[in-house]
Amino acid sequence: MKFSDLQKKEFIEAGRGRQLGYAVDATISTEDGTIENFHVGGMEKMRLFGNGEAPVKIPLRRVMVIGKDVVLVDDAAKE
Repeated sequence: MKFSDLQKKEFIEAGRGRQLGYAVDATISTEDGTIENFHVGGMEKMRLFGNGEAPVKIPLRRVMVIGKDVVLVDDAAKE
């Protein structure tokens, strides 16, 4: 899957159903090239005026399922 495909999927906390946003960037390991974190934000797109919040880092281990339209994330506390 390309990162551009992933950017179209909304990240949602599975237990609460809370919208987290969309992947705007990722942290890639320099050692083996794997994704360590997704930088999720962009919910300001849904509002008329953005509030300028910085993207939230979601560690790959919190991603439960990458579906057709959404990415489900466990409800662990933000890191």
